[in-house]
Amino acid sequence: MNIPSSSVQSKMISLAEAQKIVLESFPSCDSTICIPTTDAAGRILTNPVHSNRTNPPLLLGGPDGIAVKSEMTIGASETNLIELEAPRVNTGTPMPDGYDAVIPIEEVTEISNGKYQIHTPMAAFQNTVPKGVDIGKGDIVMDIGHYVIPYDIGALLTYGIREVHVKNWKIGHIASGDEIVPPNKNPLPGQIIDSNSYMISAYLKQFGITPVLAPIVSDEPEGMAQEIQQLCKDCDMILLFGGSSAGSKDYAVEALKRSGSLLFHGVGMGPGKPVSLASVNNKPVFGMPGPSIASLTALYQLVYPLLKQWGVPIPPDTYIKGEITQPVSSFAGFDFFMMVTVTKNNGKTLISPVERRFGQMMGVRADAVLHKKVGSKDLQAGDEVEVRLLRPDFAI
Repeated sequence: MNIPSSSVQSKMISLAEAQKIVLESFPSCDSTICIPTTDAAGRILTNPVHSNRTNPPLLLGGPDGIAVKSEMTIGASETNLIELEAPRVNTGTPMPDGYDAVIPIEEVTEISNGKYQIHTPMAAFQNTVPKGVDIGKGDIVMDIGHYVIPYDIGALLTYGIREVHVKNWKIGHIASGDEIVPPNKNPLPGQIIDSNSYMISAYLKQFGITPVLAPIVSDEPEGMAQEIQQLCKDCDMILLFGGSSAGSKDYAVEALKRSGSLLFHGVGMGPGKPVSLASVNNKPVFGMPGPSIASLTALYQLVYPLLKQWGVPIPPDTYIKGEITQPVSSFAGFDFFMMVTVTKNNGKTLISPVERRFGQMMGVRADAVLHKKVGSKDLQAGDEVEVRLLRPDFAI
C-alpha cells in the first residue's frame, strides 16, 4: 500500500504549543497495582498503609544490665547499698515478667552469681523500651502519596506489610518498519536493530514505569493501528517508534489517524521534528522519530512533562554552566537541542558541541544538552551557557 505523502502531512507547531496540547489533552492517569513490598522502592503509594504489628511487641531492655523491680530499688544510694538477686538483660531483649526497669551493668557491683549491690533507685520503666513505643498495631505507617525509598521497605516488612498498592504506569512500545529486527538477531545489509524501544524503556524503568514491548510491526498502517488498539487496552501511553517522517513508507501517522484522533504531526524542535501525537481511547500515543537522538529529545521535551503531570517521580534536571568553545548559530523557527561535552580544566568548565554525524555515537560522546531556544541569539566562543546533564556529574 502506498499512501500519498500529502495525506500524512500536518502543519508544524512550536514546541511550546506541542507541550501545551500534550498536557491539556491528558491531564491525569490514576492506574494502580498491588506489588510485593520488596519491589516497592521508587514507587508511590496509593493507599494508606497501617501496621499489622505492635513494635516492639513487649517491654524490652534498654542498655545491657540487670532487670529489677523498681519498687525494690527505693532508697538505694551510695550510703545505702541494696543487695538483690536480678537476671541479666541485653539491649533489646525481652524483659522478664514482673520486672520494669534496667540498671546499666556498669552501675552495679556483682557480689556473686546473680546477686548484685545497687546504689541507684530506678523509676518504673526506666532504661526500658516500652511496648508499642515505635508503632501500634493499626497505626498508620505511610500515607497516600508516600514515595517509597529502600529504607521504607525494611520498615514495612518489620510491620508485617508484605504487599502495597502503588501508582503503576504502563507504557507500550511499538517498533515499526520492515527493516527493523530485534537485538538478538544480526542485521543483514539494510536492516536496523530495534534499539530505541530498549533505550527508552531503560529511561522509564528507573521511575517505576512498566514498559510493555510489543512485537515489531511491518510498514503497514492497518497492522500498526491494530497493535496500537491492542496495547491501549492495557497501557496508559503508547510510544510508536519509526515511520513518523514524510517518506513514502513512513506510515505511522496514517496508523495514528486510523486508531484515533491526530493532535499534531511535526514540532519545531530539532532533532525530533517529525514527532506526532494522537488520542486513542483517551490515551496518548506518540509517534516517535526514528533516530535515537531525536527519540531521546521527544522523550525529554514531550513525554517527560506529561509523566510529571501524572505524578511520576521524575527528579528535576541537573544543569551546569560553562563557556561554549565555538560559535553556535540559531535555527529559525526551531528549538534546537545540541549534544555537547563538558570538560573541567584549571577551574573552568568548557562546553563543546559534539560533531554531528550519522549513528548513535553522538549520544555516547555527549555529557549534556544545550537548548538553543527559538528566537535566541547566536552564540560566540567564550559565551556562558547552561546545559542539561545527560549523565551524573561524577561521571563527567
